[in-house]
Amino acid sequence: MNEARLRRVATEPLEANSIPSIYQATQQVLWIGCSDSNTRESNVLNLLGNELLVLRNIGNMIIDGDLSSETAVRHAVVDLQVATDLEHVHSWFVLTMYSKLNSLYAAHEEEINRVPVVDRDRYFVELNVLDQMRSLCKYTEVTDATKKGHLQLHGLVYDTNAEKAYRVLEV
Repeated sequence: MNEARLRRVATEPLEANSIPSIYQATQQVLWIGCSDSNTRESNVLNLLGNELLVLRNIGNMIIDGDLSSETAVRHAVVDLQVATDLEHVHSWFVLTMYSKLNSLYAAHEEEINRVPVVDRDRYFVELNVLDQMRSLCKYTEVTDATKKGHLQLHGLVYDTNAEKAYRVLEV
């Protein structure tokens, strides 16, 4: 793998039961995923469907001023007091038509171009996950809950070919 990628982004397989089920109809996880994803979040996490609050939008974007994202995040963190917030992107979907994504690509174009062609789409998806994680941290409620140890943030990429989720880490 390209050295630039190893310095900026790393992935590790999401282990079974990384987020343990409480086996109750209590929402403990906020899942933010792309609206065109065919991935069943409950299968990826091995949780009951009722344990998840799901927000799906185009490109799983957290954009300043987006009322639906703001409302869902605040409801999950403040009202439901979810313990885990997952930013998820499924691999290999077209991202280039959105201005925030265009800006992200422009900021990392040189770095992306150093990655082997076959890995570029996935690398860009991983960069987007990290960018959306940073956007989530702009919410005061998220920052406060994280500092108090009441909330954990995880960024995931689901590889549809391998049928496996990977945690995205900034290194």
